[in-house]
Amino acid sequence: MTNHTRYIKLLVTYDGSAYFGYQFQPHIPTVQGELERVFKLITGEKSRAVGAGRTDTGVHAVEQVVLFRTECPIPVEKLIIGMNGALPGALRVCRAEEVNEDFHPCFSARGKHYRYLYRLVSTRSPFLERFFWQLEQRPDIVLMQEAARAFVGEHDFAAFAKSPHQYESTVRTVLKTTVSLDGEVLQFDVIGTGFMHNMVRNMAKALYLVGSGGMKSEEILELYRNQDRRRLGAPAPPGGLYLMKVMY
Repeated sequence: MTNHTRYIKLLVTYDGSAYFGYQFQPHIPTVQGELERVFKLITGEKSRAVGAGRTDTGVHAVEQVVLFRTECPIPVEKLIIGMNGALPGALRVCRAEEVNEDFHPCFSARGKHYRYLYRLVSTRSPFLERFFWQLEQRPDIVLMQEAARAFVGEHDFAAFAKSPHQYESTVRTVLKTTVSLDGEVLQFDVIGTGFMHNMVRNMAKALYLVGSGGMKSEEILELYRNQDRRRLGAPAPPGGLYLMKVMY
């Protein structure tokens, strides 16, 4: 008797500094590569780990969504235990459930929540470098909050994308942004219907420039018009970026 095809949705979390991004690359550690390796070890099947997004090298995920297709009858509870027992400590499966075959982690998503973390420090520490953008000069939080509001709405974010010409359209919709300070941690949260490569890191860089006096908040509106990517320079460091949640 042939087993029927199952679609297993995993919620995974990982320290992105341990991996060269989500997408599989031969001979180097990636999130997708590790998940596929361990899934095959547990189920005996080679199956693709389809993710909700391809996080870059050094970028973290609190809730990344991954889909596996399998004919293995192992219960999802045992799958979690087995995979976590074989995965490295920087990557964990939090939850697992069976879903319908029409579910897709990326195409079914209605939105994503990203968080960027800056940390105010007197001296930069190598132990914080993987998880924050360390700022030795305190930026103007009020100016950053004002600038973050300029991101809300439907805009052409070509100036905030790494390679805008690869997209059919660079128009994206941002639903909500907040900038808040908790102790020494400065937090930028953004929720949108979709994001391009490096878009959130470039948004975080723009906020830093505004807060440190290197740019005026109204220049964000000008970037929508002139699409001059050179104005922002290099994007904010990857270690401060976290994929918080994918919404369906």
